[in-house]
Amino acid sequence: MLKCIVVPIEGSARDAEAVAMARRIALQLHEGIVLIHVAPVLFDTRDVIAAEQHLDELARTLRDEGIETHFIMDYGEPAAAIADIARQRHAQMIVLAPENRALLEVLWHPRVSSRLVGQATTPLFILPDMPLEQDSPAPLGEPDARVLLALDGSLLAEAALPLAVELAQAYARPLVLVRVVAPQFMIGAGVEAIKAQREAQYAEEAEAHHYLVETRKRVAAETHLPVETIELVGPVAEQLTHLAASRPGSVLVMGTHGRTGLARVALGSVAAGALKHATTPLVIVPSHAATGNTDQR
Repeated sequence: MLKCIVVPIEGSARDAEAVAMARRIALQLHEGIVLIHVAPVLFDTRDVIAAEQHLDELARTLRDEGIETHFIMDYGEPAAAIADIARQRHAQMIVLAPENRALLEVLWHPRVSSRLVGQATTPLFILPDMPLEQDSPAPLGEPDARVLLALDGSLLAEAALPLAVELAQAYARPLVLVRVVAPQFMIGAGVEAIKAQREAQYAEEAEAHHYLVETRKRVAAETHLPVETIELVGPVAEQLTHLAASRPGSVLVMGTHGRTGLARVALGSVAAGALKHATTPLVIVPSHAATGNTDQR
């Protein structure tokens, strides 16, 4: 069966961006597209008919370009329905273009993208909050673009490696392994506390360097890709998003849970920060994709 890319059609102003991005990826990876619209259980028949007609028009346009395309109408809670369909179809990824909304609206009605990170077992390709500028480079379309893979030494973070490798191979771009070491803090004051903090910081940075060197050797040998490494120190999400923004056309790939194994609501804290501040496309691989467990805490 042809692997597919799932694209939720929410009736938002950014649906066209999501479809355009899915089209680019599908052509590059030689995959099909499944368009999904999830209507409320209590629906207006006219709205459903209009939604089906819109899905049919989008599907016809994509088929005319040689992309195998299907569409699905479902009913219920959007994130759960999208996650279920993507899992049933063994989708390669779900492409989302979240609409920028006021803080109060987000608090009362969490975004489908945020809920999907907590529920999906399928990687999410998420466009930045604000629409890309007209002259923005297409993701991985620039010669200097890179696939940036955020790692922290954990197996859950490495769950994003296979997809990062596939993107790097499909687009013939180098794979960059990125490790950000957060500043170490110690409780206490005085010379001993400062010394302990410096030693802890040095140990963390040394471990990160050793891990990146060994991982680069292993990945390069297994994939025959050009593999680079970048080591940074600072707030993790901020450093990752700044790095991605400094590499035009690059894509940042990361898992949702790492060394702490903790989640903030549905999102790992680093993934949540990256999702909030990213100005470039972000690929999030839910930890459930590694374990197949949607009940992981």
